[in-house]
Amino acid sequence: MSGNTVRYLTIGLTSALLNMPAWASDLPQPVPPRAPVNASAPSFYVTSYIWASAIDGRSATFPPLPAANIDLGFRDVLKELDGAMMLAGEMRIDRWSFVVDGQFSQITAGGNLPGPFFSSLKVRSQSTTIQASALYRAYTDANVSLDVGGGIRFWNLNNKLEIQPGLANLHIDHRQTEMWVDPTLGARLGLNLGGPWSLTLAGDIGGFGVGSRFTWQAMSTVNYAWNENWTLKAGYRALHVDYRNDGFLYDVTMHGPAIAATYRF
Repeated sequence: MSGNTVRYLTIGLTSALLNMPAWASDLPQPVPPRAPVNASAPSFYVTSYIWASAIDGRSATFPPLPAANIDLGFRDVLKELDGAMMLAGEMRIDRWSFVVDGQFSQITAGGNLPGPFFSSLKVRSQSTTIQASALYRAYTDANVSLDVGGGIRFWNLNNKLEIQPGLANLHIDHRQTEMWVDPTLGARLGLNLGGPWSLTLAGDIGGFGVGSRFTWQAMSTVNYAWNENWTLKAGYRALHVDYRNDGFLYDVTMHGPAIAATYRF
């Protein structure tokens, strides 16, 4: 692997991990086809999801390394992934929904460096994201539901860059940690398509200079209520964020298909 390839993967894969997590309203429940239950009794949902995201944009996640343009497909990200955990939970009571969405991911990338002074490079990147949101059902009937609300999205990115010595006999171990919180405002629209089928459209905007300069996302899913407890979903999601802090730059758009399974209990 060449030095430039390692550099682009380092910046790009770090960006990918930072943004894989989804707001739970990205993968919301459809309008249920069955008869409604007691509105005053809470209901609970657990969602496991996968987002096959490609990444386009510009990022510098290891200052003082310069920013690089990013154009990575999902396969580029997946082959360097050590592991990931993604889980969202939602409690609904009457017209209110309370959502918590968390994820932990780690990648390791490496390769040989050109020239005799250093021999190889290794990058380890860990990302933790937690989002808490509250949504209010502003409108509902037999075929349509509309939720509006907001929340906060917490980001923690921990990077480690290790360069092994060559003729220079110099070992470099550089660590970079970046944390921020983005407030968000969003909405989700559910449409009953008949029988077990439904459609969901969701999106949010946020940042507003509090954490990132600006962030937005949009999501659409087709949902199939397999039975009273399980709902399967497939769709497409796009997420953009522009965060800058000194030499740290992250201005990218992630987009790709998503699949999920939700269990109601």
